[in-house]
Amino acid sequence: MSFEVDEDILQDFLVEAGEILEQLQEQLVDLENHPEDADLLNAIFRGYHTVKGGAGFLALTELVEICHGAENVFDVMRNGQRTLTPELMDVILQATDVVVEMFEKVKSRVPLEPADAALVEVLHKLSKPETADENIFDSQVAADPSSSAIAPEEPEFVVEEVAETPATNSDGGIEDITEEEFEALLDQLHGSGAPGRSASTPSSVPSTVDTSTTGSDDGDITDDEFEALLDDL
Repeated sequence: MSFEVDEDILQDFLVEAGEILEQLQEQLVDLENHPEDADLLNAIFRGYHTVKGGAGFLALTELVEICHGAENVFDVMRNGQRTLTPELMDVILQATDVVVEMFEKVKSRVPLEPADAALVEVLHKLSKPETADENIFDSQVAADPSSSAIAPEEPEFVVEEVAETPATNSDGGIEDITEEEFEALLDQLHGSGAPGRSASTPSSVPSTVDTSTTGSDDGDITDDEFEALLDDL
């Protein structure tokens, strides 16, 4: 697209098309509430037709294409060959948004880009008389990958059981446990590779504890001895 045209002609188009597009958006809102209003259908048809004609005079082919598609849809509706449905209205509103966006680019002297090919194709299908077996909107949804996307499965989290630590008594100390109970705790924490454990004597008390000074003949260990073992670990 080139803007190498008479500036007065371009300004005339911008003023006229701007007023028409403003009216079109208001008329489309009214049409949603009165879908069978023949005067509204004719007025909207003429609006798209006029903008298309001015765009064609300025060689704005991208704007001509989208206006022509919308114009043809309203032509079949005003002739009673197609009824206005919510799905059809959504397509018309999308097309109108594209027309307004292109118009703003023309005002800013920004080159235009063609409208989305899928939108133009749907407008082309809707510009034909309605048939009982058509599935225009069903095929549009099926072609949209986002509508059939399957949400990824949530990762499964496995909570591992943690060995319980020895309970404390009311004064903050660790309750006495036997050597066998302590050996079982070491097995849970480290297996046979616990610090101070001998591979040949898995049930022996770690070498860091002096068993001769335990002061207990029944195999129990004291709080201080147990805490020393934990420090060693």
